[in-house]
Formats: sequence, structure tokens, C-alpha cells
Amino acid sequence: MAKISDSIHAIAQTQEERILLAQIARKAETTAEKGYLTCTRFLDMHEHAMAARLLRELGGKAQFWGGYDHAERQILFFLPDWMETLPQEGEDCPMTVIRCLQHKGDNLTHRDYLGSLMGLGLRRDGIGDILVGDHGADILVLKEIAPYLLTQYTKAGRKSLQVEEISLDQLMVPEEKVRMLRDTVASMRLDAITASLFRLSRAKAADAIRSGKVFVNQQECLRPDKEVQEKDRITLRGTGRGEVDEMLGESKKGRIVVSLKRFG
Repeated sequence: MAKISDSIHAIAQTQEERILLAQIARKAETTAEKGYLTCTRFLDMHEHAMAARLLRELGGKAQFWGGYDHAERQILFFLPDWMETLPQEGEDCPMTVIRCLQHKGDNLTHRDYLGSLMGLGLRRDGIGDILVGDHGADILVLKEIAPYLLTQYTKAGRKSLQVEEISLDQLMVPEEKVRMLRDTVASMRLDAITASLFRLSRAKAADAIRSGKVFVNQQECLRPDKEVQEKDRITLRGTGRGEVDEMLGESKKGRIVVSLKRFG
């Protein structure tokens, strides 16, 4: 356990992060010793990255899942040896979906839903991704807070909502809006591609990477010089997401011509 404690202190930068990683380590230990499934609450992408680093020391069967493919906020599960697959329904699945139906003519945003949820005094780690669509929003939440939301979550902003609980297999994942970009870069370094995707200077892109705000395929990357590949997904926390679509060859000046996708 001393080795795990050393790893936690090497990974975490704050006391809050150290507490979170210690809790994760205890859950892994519980599963190993008692043979039953344990899991965290929803982790954001930075917490996901820290937990993934710690897992290299913890070992065991662990899996991240946020209710659908490419979810940004995910739960970390520790599976006992006898459990082959992650439970996606039933008592062992800790998450459910609250569907919020907005009235015709209303146009609520992700910020509206999140702000109103926080206004209810809920912890952010009890809420997963908020998927906004034409109908309103499907919100992934821990099962433990679903009964409260069904009775108390009646408004987002000043707009009234009708809420109901649905199963995960009814989740509506909206099709991502895509804007195609074309640019030339000196290399396929992460700082160069991040700068092109999010219209930043290369210096600001490098600073964002070093400060832990940039994720490649949902994994935190602190190296501006990391080489990225076609189909890599890049997220700049607080700004948006994109993808390297295709390398199209070289320009007359010897720069790489790239096709990029910007989501949202």
C-alpha cells in the first residue's frame, strides 16, 4: 500500500485529488478482497486521466464507462474475477437517464440544464453527460439522485420541464454537428494541430497542453510535441472538440495540408 500512496502523491497536485485517488485505490482493494463490483462516481476528463495513471499500479479488472460510446464524463468500475462484462442494466448498474422534455418553442442549452442542476445543490460528480437535442435533453445521472430529480427538477432557467426516467438503451445521443476545416501545419505535433483546430496561436496551444487542458482520445496529454494521427480526437477543455480527418499531402512550401473536423 505504501507504493500506491507514493503513486497517489506523484500523480495528484491538490489535496482534493489525493482524496479522490485514495478512494479509488480503496475501491480496487475492496473488489480484490471481497469479490464484488465497486465503482466511482462520474469522473471528468482530468480525473479520468489521473485514475488511468493510478490503474497501472493497482492492476485488476477495471473499466471506464459513461453510458454510451465517447462519453466525456465516465464512471470507473472495478470488476471481480467472476464478472466477465460490465453491467449496463439492473441493480449492479449505478447510472440511469433522466429525460427532460422542453416545451415547443423553447431552446434550452447545455449551460441552462447544468446551471439549473447545480442550483438544486447537487454534486457535479453525480451527473454525467448532458445530451441536448430537439426534444430537450437526456441527462446521465447516478441512480441515487434520480428520485430527487423526478420530483424537484421542474425548471431550467425560467423554462418549465417535464421529466421522466428512461433506460440506458433509450438514450438519444444527438448527431454531432461538424464543421470542416482545412489548414497547413509545419508538423503533426499536438500543439500545431490544437492551434489549427481552435484558432489559437501555437504558443497558447502549447500552454494549454502543458496545463492539462488538452486530451487526445480522452487521454490527458502534457506534451506539445506529441505526434497525432488521422482520426485522433482532440478535446480542449472548456472550448470544444475536434478530430484529425485526413492528411492531404504537402503544400508548395513543404507544409502538411490537413483536413480537420470541429464538432459542435
